[in-house]
Amino acid sequence: MSSHSATLSAAPAAQVSVLPERTLWLMAFACGACVANICYNQPLLGDFATYFHATASQVGWVAMASQAGYGIGLLFFLPLGDIMERRRLVLTLIYICAALLAATAAAPTLPLLFLGNLLIGATAMGAQILIPLAVEMSPENARGRTVGVLMTGLLGGILLARTLAGFVGDMFGWRAMFGLAAGMMVLLGVLLRSGLPHRPPALTLSYVRLMRSLWDVLKTQPKLWRPALIGALSFGTFTAFWTSLSFLMRDEFHRGSTETGLFGIVGLAGALAAPYAGKLSDKRGSAFTVSIALVSIFAAFGLMWAWVTIPVLIVGVLLMDVGVQAVQVAEQGRVLSLLPEARSRLNTVYMVARFIGGALGSLVGAIAWTHGQWPAVCAATLAMIALAMVVHIIGRRFENTLPDTGLKSETVASSTA
Repeated sequence: MSSHSATLSAAPAAQVSVLPERTLWLMAFACGACVANICYNQPLLGDFATYFHATASQVGWVAMASQAGYGIGLLFFLPLGDIMERRRLVLTLIYICAALLAATAAAPTLPLLFLGNLLIGATAMGAQILIPLAVEMSPENARGRTVGVLMTGLLGGILLARTLAGFVGDMFGWRAMFGLAAGMMVLLGVLLRSGLPHRPPALTLSYVRLMRSLWDVLKTQPKLWRPALIGALSFGTFTAFWTSLSFLMRDEFHRGSTETGLFGIVGLAGALAAPYAGKLSDKRGSAFTVSIALVSIFAAFGLMWAWVTIPVLIVGVLLMDVGVQAVQVAEQGRVLSLLPEARSRLNTVYMVARFIGGALGSLVGAIAWTHGQWPAVCAATLAMIALAMVVHIIGRRFENTLPDTGLKSETVASSTA
């Protein structure tokens, strides 16, 4: 049968299977370990500024570089999950990332540190290849929980990365953190080689046609637009906070990178809440979950602006992380259900938008701190969440008027089907 006459359901139907619990949690661990690489720099920004004699806004570009690199990797590597064997793809990216981490540990100048973090980000996105794979292998009524478990690992990696980097940076210097991360990625590759299932690609298509089909996905799936924009805005507040926290702790509380990194442990509540957010989304719907989550993020920054104390910051981090995590679980689960035949590409569009928001949030946080310090950071984040609330309300009404649509058959089903 040719690709032009293949049915939209042919490819995924051939790959139905059950995801063992052990494999699910291994994939969750891998998600956290991969994404941690873009977060090690955040509690070390003060150390970078001291080492390279740079300003807060200058080293803020390093944090932005890793987020932007992640978005670049999502755009150019994540779609390959639809046409390549995903185990091989993930392992290749992990080993390249390990080599880049080792090279960045020896960066002699701030521009090379910037470049290293950009390339690390581009190869650290293995988690986003694993998420569609896990959803594909899960029963439909458990996909919210599956995304929640993977988000537990992913957010746990993001937050614990800051704690680990803060401690290692204080004890051994920032270079040691990048060297340690390189070793951890090699170890992760060994674990995944034996534990990750082999999944043949669902689609036979050239890379050029695959990339062109991303535009088709964006045009034919307007129900993707609102989640993508909300994901970008909510994640932008998250990265703005973590980028500026290093400077707040240094200038306001006279604390170092270890104390800054400890807030990552506080934020683990968000990771632990992820499976519950997934279950809530399965039961009450993604719209309800996202509404509660956006209110939580708004309240977090309102509190942290009104009272700048360590206890209030702890409460704020809890509310912010739970909210950002709930938005991610609810919206990503909904996005991946829009067009099962093109999950990797749906995830590409959604996650590229999210990490564009994250990159801009990192830069906004650094610039806001330079010009108005903590009040300016909080004002910027509150504006972003207020906009996300407006998009959520208006966008849901717009989506309710839209029919479900698909892609042209040659871009979703195997040409050999």
